[in-house]
Amino acid sequence: MISEEKLIELRQKFMSSRKVICTGNPDKPFTIAHGIKKIYPNATFLHQSNGWDLTDPLLESSIKEQFSKHNTFINASYIGPGAQHRLLELCNKSVKFCDVINIGSTHEYDKLGSEIYQQSKLNLRNLSLDLNTFRFKTCHLILGHLNTSVDAHGRQIKIDTVCNTISWIFEQSFDITIMSIDSKKAPW
Repeated sequence: MISEEKLIELRQKFMSSRKVICTGNPDKPFTIAHGIKKIYPNATFLHQSNGWDLTDPLLESSIKEQFSKHNTFINASYIGPGAQHRLLELCNKSVKFCDVINIGSTHEYDKLGSEIYQQSKLNLRNLSLDLNTFRFKTCHLILGHLNTSVDAHGRQIKIDTVCNTISWIFEQSFDITIMSIDSKKAPW
């Protein structure tokens, strides 16, 4: 039987060279995928404009094959109800070791979004926490009020800030299983 120290050493060695897969179009400004491409230029991006309809169940085996070639998954795009949840399950079934960031939303608790969107994000958060193990480390990153356009004003969070935080999470010697980043609230 392999000692705990040896397993930790093996995982660290395997994860020392990140092979990132991310949902979203990196060519579309003001998206997490766009910011991730700046940090991980060799990342693989799954999005509809490059032929990946992530809602199509017929593509599951192809998606699992893509996951098996990577050790880091950034589950960034809300595509529709349950899609991020399904992708997280597929990733878990496809890899030996993986670090995962699941992008949640402050709508999980502020009740400002649609009920379907809120429930989808809550289900993602619950699965992220349930699947978090030594082998499959997950972080549910709750985000609120992102700068998603040129016309954004002061309080919005910059995409680059979020992506630098994602990179920072991966670099820590401790596990971060859930985190929230929200803009400063108005004083009244």
